[in-house]
Amino acid sequence: MVQLIKDYDTTRNARYASQLRDDMQNIENVLNQIDYDMKKHYTGASVHDASQINYQGFTVENRLKNLFSRFTNLVTNHDGTDVKEVVDSRVTTYGEIAATLKDRLDKEFNKLDRKIKRVVNVDDFGADPTGKTDSTEAFKKAFGNGKVQVVMSAGMYVVKGLKIPSWVRLVGQGIGVTFLILNDETPASEWVITNSDYEKGNRNIHIEGFSANWNPERQGGVRAAGGQHSSCVAFAKTQFIWIKNIECINPGLHGIDISAPTYDHLPDTDYTKDGCKYVWIDGCVTSGYGDDGITTHYSEYVFISNCHCTNPRGTAHAAGQANSNGIEIDDGSKRVWLINNYTEGNIRGVEVKAHAEWPASQNVHILGHVSYHDVRSYDLRHIGHHRTGDPQSTTAYDVTLTDCTAIEPIFNELYEGVTPRVLAVSAYKNVQIVNFTGIGNPSYDYKGNPMAVFQFRSRNITVNGIKMRGFKKASHDIRVFGGSQKSDYVKISNFDILDSAPVGIGLGGGVYHVNLINGTLIGKNGSVVGIESPNNQTTIAGVEAAGYSVAARLRKRDYGMVPTKVKGGFIGGSTSGSALHEASGIFGSTGDSVTKGPANVILGGRGGSTTEGSRQALIAVNNSHTKGEGNSRVGLASHNITLKKSYTVAGGFDAIRWQLESISGDGKFAGTVTGGSTFADYGEYFESENGQAIPTGTLVTLRGDKIAAAQEGDSIIGAISETAAVLLGESTFHWQGRYLRNEFGGLVYEEVNKPYTDENGNKRIEVRKHPKENPHYDPQLEEEYLSRADRPEWNVVGLVGQVHVRVDNTVSPGCRLKAVNGIGTKADSDGYGTVMSITKVYNKEEGYGVAKVLVFPQN
Repeated sequence: MVQLIKDYDTTRNARYASQLRDDMQNIENVLNQIDYDMKKHYTGASVHDASQINYQGFTVENRLKNLFSRFTNLVTNHDGTDVKEVVDSRVTTYGEIAATLKDRLDKEFNKLDRKIKRVVNVDDFGADPTGKTDSTEAFKKAFGNGKVQVVMSAGMYVVKGLKIPSWVRLVGQGIGVTFLILNDETPASEWVITNSDYEKGNRNIHIEGFSANWNPERQGGVRAAGGQHSSCVAFAKTQFIWIKNIECINPGLHGIDISAPTYDHLPDTDYTKDGCKYVWIDGCVTSGYGDDGITTHYSEYVFISNCHCTNPRGTAHAAGQANSNGIEIDDGSKRVWLINNYTEGNIRGVEVKAHAEWPASQNVHILGHVSYHDVRSYDLRHIGHHRTGDPQSTTAYDVTLTDCTAIEPIFNELYEGVTPRVLAVSAYKNVQIVNFTGIGNPSYDYKGNPMAVFQFRSRNITVNGIKMRGFKKASHDIRVFGGSQKSDYVKISNFDILDSAPVGIGLGGGVYHVNLINGTLIGKNGSVVGIESPNNQTTIAGVEAAGYSVAARLRKRDYGMVPTKVKGGFIGGSTSGSALHEASGIFGSTGDSVTKGPANVILGGRGGSTTEGSRQALIAVNNSHTKGEGNSRVGLASHNITLKKSYTVAGGFDAIRWQLESISGDGKFAGTVTGGSTFADYGEYFESENGQAIPTGTLVTLRGDKIAAAQEGDSIIGAISETAAVLLGESTFHWQGRYLRNEFGGLVYEEVNKPYTDENGNKRIEVRKHPKENPHYDPQLEEEYLSRADRPEWNVVGLVGQVHVRVDNTVSPGCRLKAVNGIGTKADSDGYGTVMSITKVYNKEEGYGVAKVLVFPQN
């Protein structure tokens, strides 16, 4: 506590002056202490504890811990489980366990912050921001042994390449304000910036806020020197790197390269041992690169966000062969996240790949990317693992694209022969694409190339939410290639294709496992086919097409609307049951019904009904079954029956009561066969003697094996009838001599071996008894064949029963008949039939009346 003198002794000047001096000294001391405390406060590591600050009834410490715990829980339990390797990556070098990987990066950044004991300006060590003299040595002195923040002024620093040690932060005044440019004497192999120790490695390096120019015009023009050299910014064997707000201008090779000391590794190498780990590249701009804008090799846990990579020079390659990409995740990279980046004018906007001898990049996640005027917006591939003779890739797995956009891909002369694509997936498996947008230029000539392709042995691809429009001069919006290098197991759902390519979705030969679910294809002028496939194996549900000449073309058949096609053991409208074969179904059934074989179906079944064999159906049955390996059996409206015979339709209650046999054409019934008409006769076809039709009601007689109108004295066999309930001899389905017969007219049979596929998919041979075909039978004449019902010379003769007969005026009920020119007239008691009634009175002009006559065979 400071006490000042309030009342000064003014009687003595010396005492007054002394009192005044003492008070001023006290005031000065207090002010100095306040100044010291304030400065200490400003520079203190922890000035105030969050627990000391209240906010709306809670301490700040409480609120921060609550929010941090909630965030941590979301990250570590996003899918309900933890991935062990990711969990392990949260353990720091000092044995601390971070809650998330991001938390570990923050902890390491804080360590860097704490280790930096001094902040220096490189100008104080002799650096020249005017660019008139080389500043390389000044930077070396400023870096020292690390634990320093080196600040650069606005201006341009000429250097021969900077080698940054561990625990260093290099900060400029911003992109386009502070420049680093390579000295004209710098060898082509140098980088603008790299880490200092490729042998032992480095850690905790942060660079931010400047432009780096590789200066390819030096020495009359230089190009990439080969290998990992000649990039603007390159780090190898380094952990915990922060690269923020950096511009890379005209590098010989890459703008930013996160890699290992060399690109060459032996096949059994631990690929990521010498790569980089825990890297964050944010807000960076690269342009004019000789190869790629940003690239990674053999590195893991890399975050690339909010970066722009545009307009490569492609000079690292031969003319016309420059595979210059915006962002390339290359050989052996693992666990890489690309978030909200932009690429333009590249051969490939984003490429996830590997060369044949190195493992493919894995676990790569691309979110919110925009590709504009790149030839191939997004390309996933493992070179050397595409063709039929190539080995299958054992490492190309696990890539996701979320909320990505491809805008107007175009040809680029940097790489001749590479065709535009919004998306290409080759060799990779387990690829997931969510909310993808492809936007084309309707007037641009894509030269008949497909835009989104799945090819070269890629598998297990899920596309959920893809929108395509404007590719009028392409061939397909989406193409799944077939053949020996086919892609397969592709699922495309929730898709929209609008006024785009002539073919919306095209599938190749041999592609059998594609699901197209919930989609709309709207075509306009020039739209040809909505969905095209050479087979019928595609699962299609909830898909509509309009504006195409053909909505769907499946197995060369055209559909006016997209059909619904579901395979895989379908169960619908049923409370239980098991469709055990992929080509079987249970519909509208209860109880534990089971379909075991291919092409099996149970409709309206219950009571544990089951099917075995191939091509089986049970309809409206209870506790009924087909048994054995037979084919083509149908049970109808039955209870507790078992069908064993192939090519039959049967039914019954507790036993089979009726059966129709397809091979023989026989019908068998345990009960009565009843005709439904009010009167009827038993008829048979006979050929007329003169080859002409005989009028209905005419009494006929035999002339050998043919018939003619009966005359007086002839033996009458019947009358021409239109009311036969049972009719024989029509030869309805084929020429009557198609099959050989024995001397008594019975069919001659032979055993025939017929191949079939059993319920387990095995190829089998079934021995069947078939009628033996006549060697004189000509199947080519079958289309011209007419059954006897359609030929005038064949007439139905009512032989037994009630028939209508033409009669004269002598006939009355109860009398018997004889014939004159086929017209019945009254006969003696031994005449033909018995007249039951006159149904039409005799008409002299017509020359006959009509009587209903009961006829029966004469002795």
